[in-house]
Amino acid sequence: MSTTALVTSEQYLALPDEFDRSGNRIKDELIGGEIVRMALPSNRHDRIKNLINQLLILYLASHQELGLESLVEMGAEVTKHDVFVPNVSVVKHDRQTSEARVFQGAPDLAIEVVSPSDSASHLKAKVDAYLKNGSQTVWVVYPDTRSVVVHSGDSAREFKADQKIEDPLLPDFFTPVSTFFNLT
Repeated sequence: MSTTALVTSEQYLALPDEFDRSGNRIKDELIGGEIVRMALPSNRHDRIKNLINQLLILYLASHQELGLESLVEMGAEVTKHDVFVPNVSVVKHDRQTSEARVFQGAPDLAIEVVSPSDSASHLKAKVDAYLKNGSQTVWVVYPDTRSVVVHSGDSAREFKADQKIEDPLLPDFFTPVSTFFNLT
């Protein structure tokens, strides 16, 4: 029985980028020491991600006292064996001081939009790693069911349709979940 050696974040980040035949960078993440290739996201996936980010940018612009910033696909070295690229991250301005290649630590809020190629075990490992290493909450967005599950340290709560997401990091964020999926 053979065992595969785990890749560390340091080793992973030192690897050169890989490109497909068309010159597009091949996306991957380090999940529990395993390099996991990410499928090319669909147009729908990208539009949902960008819409969520736009809503957060508008919210944060009117709540500057929170000192938060919303970023799309920011690399984050979460642990010694985990480097993730959440679809959307919300981080405190004062944590953005490093010039490192990737953000050090878990974002304050990580948002993952689920793709058909995402495995349940990898998604769970990512949520667990985020929460154990500094994220206050993790939103898992399910386009097929038009729902969002908000994970915190001690609970997970599903929001659908016109329910408004409740997140202690974002007081008075009153956007219905259905708005995330209005792509017209």
